[in-house]
Amino acid sequence: MRLGFWQRTAVFATTALVGVTGLLWFVLHDMIGDESGDATHVLLILHGVSSYVILVVIGSLLPRHVRSGWVRRRNIVTGLTVTVVMAVLAATGLGLYYGGEDLHAPVKWLHVVFGLGCFALFPAHAFLAARSWRSSQSATADQGGATPPPELAAGQG
Repeated sequence: MRLGFWQRTAVFATTALVGVTGLLWFVLHDMIGDESGDATHVLLILHGVSSYVILVVIGSLLPRHVRSGWVRRRNIVTGLTVTVVMAVLAATGLGLYYGGEDLHAPVKWLHVVFGLGCFALFPAHAFLAARSWRSSQSATADQGGATPPPELAAGQG
């Protein structure tokens, strides 16, 4: 099921904001070593707040988009992978915030690896969905553009 304009915009905007702020924080904090800088602090706040927003946006996809994809058996692998990855990122995010010091390092690296994976996974899901939609539109056009009413399809007309 294709997303409407506002839902698609919300998905792309929040995904970009969460991804870019997380990546920039990782680069500044872990690669450059700017642990107490203002930019690092602001990025972490933006990442945390936008993470809550993306969970709401992803939740808005469950009743129609995810269910429709499941029923139609379209993009099952990437769709399930996106869902599982988002759940892992949410769980590891909570672990980073509320977990003990002994779990911090492994949870952080799980979060980083799954987060970086989203930079490939989300576009792959969107690309496959667009390709699937185009091929279904092409098949519909090849059949004359529209499906006949049920009474005609059943041979009663």
